[in-house]
Amino acid sequence: MSRLNTEPFGTAEVCRQVGISLRQLEYWILIGIVTPCLEQHGLKFFKRFNELDIEILKQVRLLTDEGFLVSRALDKVRKEHPDLFGEK
Repeated sequence: MSRLNTEPFGTAEVCRQVGISLRQLEYWILIGIVTPCLEQHGLKFFKRFNELDIEILKQVRLLTDEGFLVSRALDKVRKEHPDLFGEK
């Protein structure tokens, strides 16, 4: 997968692109589906995502919509798309 846009995405944009709520995104971060970078502005930290994060989230969402548990969906995405995780 080529990276056309190297600019990081914020949480609102990720939620819009993936079609999930902020609460769901925060839960998926908590359980390790993706690990966003943290960007500091003053005293605040903002989560930033790249295109690979978004693609992983989209794949997991598709599978959970089909009825997979989140953990099983992630396992399936890892097996079917190892390139998204830097694996071969």
